[in-house]
Amino acid sequence: MVTKIKPLIMLLLLAISTYGSAQQVTTALKIGDQLPDLAFTTYSGKKIMIKDLYQNGPLIIDFWATWCVPCLKEIRLMDSFDQRKPNQFKFLLVSSQNKKAITDFMARPTNEDMRSLGDRIIIEDSLLNNLFPHKTIPHNIWIDSKGIIRAITSGEEITEKNIFDFRANPSAFKIRTKSDKLDFRPMEVFHLGDSTFTYRSIICPFIEGIASGEVISQRGEMKSYFQFNQPILRALWGAYSSYNHGIRPEMIEIHTPDSSRFFQPKVRNTIHQKYADRTEWKQKNLFCYSLTLPYVVPDSLFASYIYNDMERQFNLKVSVEKRRINCIVVTADQKLPKRNPERKENKLKINYTKDRILKVNNATITELLDFLFRLFPPERLPYPFINNTAYPADLRFDIEEDFSLEPDILKSGLSSEMIFRRLKKYGLNFKTQVQPYPVLVIHDLKK
Repeated sequence: MVTKIKPLIMLLLLAISTYGSAQQVTTALKIGDQLPDLAFTTYSGKKIMIKDLYQNGPLIIDFWATWCVPCLKEIRLMDSFDQRKPNQFKFLLVSSQNKKAITDFMARPTNEDMRSLGDRIIIEDSLLNNLFPHKTIPHNIWIDSKGIIRAITSGEEITEKNIFDFRANPSAFKIRTKSDKLDFRPMEVFHLGDSTFTYRSIICPFIEGIASGEVISQRGEMKSYFQFNQPILRALWGAYSSYNHGIRPEMIEIHTPDSSRFFQPKVRNTIHQKYADRTEWKQKNLFCYSLTLPYVVPDSLFASYIYNDMERQFNLKVSVEKRRINCIVVTADQKLPKRNPERKENKLKINYTKDRILKVNNATITELLDFLFRLFPPERLPYPFINNTAYPADLRFDIEEDFSLEPDILKSGLSSEMIFRRLKKYGLNFKTQVQPYPVLVIHDLKK
C-alpha cells in the first residue's frame, strides 16, 4: 500500500485534488449501500454505464496511479485472471491523473501490455473519489451483480481465489476491510496515536489549572516517568537520585548565568528581577514532561534517556562526575546479627511505622542506607552515605528499634542522629567526612 503522494514536493499540490476531495464528500458510500447509476467516458473515448459492468457478474473498482507500483502489479494480475477466465468479473480502473499523464505512461515500452485497457480506465476522476474517499492506493471496491457494495479492500486482497469466491457467493463473502483515516493530515501535529503509542517523549510548557507533581512507574526498573508543572532540576535530580524526593544541593553542581531556570523563588517577591513574582516565574520555568518506553529498563539507562531529553530541550550538558563533598561514611566494627532461620517472611521490608518503630526485615546494608536517605528530608540528612562497612553485598539482617521513648521524639520528631545512635549497638558507625562522590553536574549552554 502506498500513499497518494509521490514526491514530497507535490504534497501541498495534491492536498487539493486528493486529500481535499474527501472533505467535500457528503454522500460517501459504505459497505451494504447500493451503487447509483453512473455514466462515464473512458480514456479511449468509450461511453459506459457502470451498471452494465456488474449486471453479469461482480465488478471491482480499482483506484490507482501511474506511479503506484503495487497498483500496476494488481492491474496486471486482474488482467491475467480476466484473460484466462473471461467474463467471470469486470474491473474498472479509476485515476485522478490527466490524459497526458496516462498517455505518457502508456507510451513507455514496458507498459505495452496495458494499452489494451483503455476502455476500462477512467481519468481525471472526482466523482468516484468522492463516493469512495480514501487516503491510500490501491483502493478497491467490490460490487455484486445487484450493484451492492460488498467489500472495500487494499490491493493485498486481490487474489484469484478471493475474486472467484466473491463471484460464487457475494452475500457470504468475508474479507479484510480497508479503512483509511480520512482526517489524517501529514503536515499537522500527529495525534492519531495518542491513545495507542508504545514509546513517547513529550515536553510542554506550564499548564494553568493543574497542580505540581510527578508519577514514577517503579524504582529499580523503569518504564515511565511523568512530571507536571515542575522545574528542569526535578527531572534531572530524579534521574540522578533514582527518584528521591529530597533534592540535596550538596550533590548538584550547576554552571549557569541564570539560576532562576533551576530554582524556584522561596519568597513571594522573587529576587530574580526578570520576574514580577512567583506566578510569572512558574509560567516561564515550569513544564510538563512524560517519558514512556515499550519495556522496562534499569534505572541507569532510563536516567540517560531523561538526561538526553533535557539536554535537547533546554540546551544543557549533563554528566555525573566525582567531586569532594561532605558525605556520611558508614563503617562497621562488629558483625550484624544473623537472621533467624525460622522466620517465614523472606521479602525485603523496611518501614518506619506510625508507632515510631523502625522495622528492617531481610535487608542489606545498602538497602537500609537507601531507605534512610529517602526517609529524611534534606535539612535533616543533607549528605549522601558512603558504605565502607566491607559487608558482603548479599549479607541480609533483621533489625527492630522502638523510638517512641526517645526524649526528643515528640518535640522535634525523628532525627538522623537518633537513628545513628541506635544503630551503633549493631556495630555501625556514622561519621561526616569530605570524600570523592559522584555528583550531578549541569552546564547551562543557553546564552
